[in-house]
Amino acid sequence: MDKRTVIAFVLSFVVLIGWTYFIAPMFSPVQPAADNTTVSKIPQAPVENAAVDNVTPVNINKELQVSAPEELTTEKSKLMEVTFNTATGDIRSVALPAWEDTEGGFVTFNKNGVSDYAKILTPVSSGYTKKVINLQDSKLITFTAQSGSLIINKSYQLFDNSYLIKSTIDVTNTGSNSLNIPVKINIGPKLGSGFEESSYVFEGAVITNGGKTYRVKMNDTDSEVLDNAVWAGYTSKYFLFAAASNDLFKKAEIFPENKSAIASINTDFIVNPGSRHQASFDFYVGPKYYDQLKDLGLSLQKSMDYGWFYFIAIPMLYVLNFLNDIFHNYGIAIIILTIIVKVLTLPLTLKSMVSMKEMTKIQPKVLELREKFKNDPAKLNQATMDLYKEHKVNPLSGCFPLLLQIPIFFALYKALLLSLELKGAPFFGWIVDLSAKDPYYITPIVMGITMFLQQKMTPTTADPMQQKIFLAMPVIFTFLFINFQSGLVLYWLTNNVLSIIQQYVINKRK
Repeated sequence: MDKRTVIAFVLSFVVLIGWTYFIAPMFSPVQPAADNTTVSKIPQAPVENAAVDNVTPVNINKELQVSAPEELTTEKSKLMEVTFNTATGDIRSVALPAWEDTEGGFVTFNKNGVSDYAKILTPVSSGYTKKVINLQDSKLITFTAQSGSLIINKSYQLFDNSYLIKSTIDVTNTGSNSLNIPVKINIGPKLGSGFEESSYVFEGAVITNGGKTYRVKMNDTDSEVLDNAVWAGYTSKYFLFAAASNDLFKKAEIFPENKSAIASINTDFIVNPGSRHQASFDFYVGPKYYDQLKDLGLSLQKSMDYGWFYFIAIPMLYVLNFLNDIFHNYGIAIIILTIIVKVLTLPLTLKSMVSMKEMTKIQPKVLELREKFKNDPAKLNQATMDLYKEHKVNPLSGCFPLLLQIPIFFALYKALLLSLELKGAPFFGWIVDLSAKDPYYITPIVMGITMFLQQKMTPTTADPMQQKIFLAMPVIFTFLFINFQSGLVLYWLTNNVLSIIQQYVINKRK
């Protein structure tokens, strides 16, 4: 990497980190088999949702509240362990046995939480009874409560082959008045302990309508509102807990609670006398693989923020996975992908390097002009431009090709930073997890050495200030990357080695 490249990347990293810290952001449901067991002994009225003129609104917070003692029970599938609060019919926590957290246990949303994490708020808040039906490859858990003229059923279907929880809210009106039933789903606050933290990746509450997406960090108390919402939830670096539907919900919001944020999504519907209404949606609780989330058709891939250059980062992610399918090693895949990117940007890089070398040749004359016209800036500028024209060089020609490459490098940076594929993926030797930092700091130190070698190979200027900056850059980058995941460091190290080769070729030219 020449000196202009290094300066550009340093400034770009400052912008990236500043933005990160201060500004920014599957399976069809299995139908229950015939079973003589019934979820509720209460007779079901016909499903209907016809609007009428006289409708009585029902308030979630003030009406039809039923108290009951809290009791926690856990239901398991092959992919998750869901702990329910039987009194409220809500989800207290969800563990993912296939994934280990930073504390040595399962990745768990709301680990050791003292309140429900995913609340389906209806006019009947508690007093539920539980019923479980075991089906082929799935399990149906239903909670039923009655208060006054309302009968509420909350059902959750867990699958052995999916991270989706198929959920249904069933409301029966046995009274004489039509009722406007509000339903709100709150998720949060926070994630719970054991999640991998990252200062460079958003973690917190998210709402989206498939187009607009709003994010609030979990320790912030900002508020956001969004109409025609598709999903709301909480995301960590690698995992997502969300409630989603393409056509059920009307509004989503993020609001503060206990110095944190709650992600909420809601709807309402009218239930006529003697009628019943069913509303279905999905909970997704699982890992964030971009292609798998996209295939669900619920815009859940919006939980992965690839930044301004997402249109470059996402194709790179697909190429990375394709290369891993061939070489069965993500470390090798990163190296090959870096080589591919370097080859594609080679014409721009060579043009920048050649321009830098030509500028270096006339640097002594530039210094002479600065000394000659040090008290006359206007004449200095004119004389300098005449010198450039005489030697047919353009000082911007070395920078512009580099600027075109910056989006590519940042896109690849984001693609690697968010890749769950790298979690637990070994490279070789001491690098056993490309998503974790190098335990012995070997690769970031070698990366710093390669930057130093580039400086020695790159034509120098006589500007003392520039020389001091160049001298500090390898140290700055080494400390910047010291705690980065080893996959990112491997990418940057490979890029440096390729840049050294390019600079060697340029220097050999006469």
